[in-house]
Amino acid sequence: MTRFIIVRILQAIVALIGITILVFFLVRVSGDPMALIASPNLSEEQYQKIKESLGLDKSWGEQFWIYIKEMTRGNLGESLIREKPVTTMIGESLPNTLKMTVPSFVLSMLLAFFLGIMAATYRDSFWDNGVKFLAVLGQALPGFWVAIMAVLIFSVYLEWLPVAGMSTPAHYVLPVLTMVFFMLPGMMRLVRSSMLDVLDSEYIKLARIKGLPERVVIWKHALRNALITPLTIIGMLLPTLVVGAVISEQIFNWPGMGSMILRATFERDFPVVQAITVLVAIMVLGVNLLVDILYAYIDPQIRYQRS
Repeated sequence: MTRFIIVRILQAIVALIGITILVFFLVRVSGDPMALIASPNLSEEQYQKIKESLGLDKSWGEQFWIYIKEMTRGNLGESLIREKPVTTMIGESLPNTLKMTVPSFVLSMLLAFFLGIMAATYRDSFWDNGVKFLAVLGQALPGFWVAIMAVLIFSVYLEWLPVAGMSTPAHYVLPVLTMVFFMLPGMMRLVRSSMLDVLDSEYIKLARIKGLPERVVIWKHALRNALITPLTIIGMLLPTLVVGAVISEQIFNWPGMGSMILRATFERDFPVVQAITVLVAIMVLGVNLLVDILYAYIDPQIRYQRS
């Protein structure tokens, strides 16, 4: 296990370096931010001074070396448009995003596992048919359309809930439920499918022949082995929620990370795009490492010592 963890950490470091290099040069290929920053009334001398003050007069290689040195010191640069440290901007936006995504994620996972397990346990029953219908409906309806319809019905017509902001608990209802509706169907179907595969296995049949209570068979023996595939998807889904809430944040005017990276992309604000991308990459690599380690405790047949 120790050897596996060390190898995975080294792989994560190499992947992070590759992602940093790729993002650094791709955002520069996208266009010159001076086209958005500079006024057409500026003289050539003023234009060059602004470009020099932002470090854009240097070659890409020099800019990359400066960026790496500053990043190792915890300095992610300064926004070209807003002239604020990127770390400050992330510190202001990240908590807002987590306030919406964490409750959405927890609620959707609890519902997905409960409904998926119930659907697999009572196959072809009312529970199962209802779950399948909800899963198909959720995957067929676009997330942005659901959010807009939720605003139209509950905020405009019924006037039950506020349409934008985050000052009261009522402001969280529509954004959270919209994200739950987006995440729930796929995970629910995945849990159901995994549980059905496990419930058809020989050791589950043996457990039932031995006379074990059905709740023990389902929640102790079957669920543990059915967790492998959903856990992989959760490991991929959790970090991406930081910037994956772009639609909800835009529709509900939520000042989070998704809105910030979308705005920075349109404005070609290099430091902001780079910092958020590297942050998400670190989260993805860290969560995937944690998921890989958890595999050994969920499924004893997995032997990481031989990896």
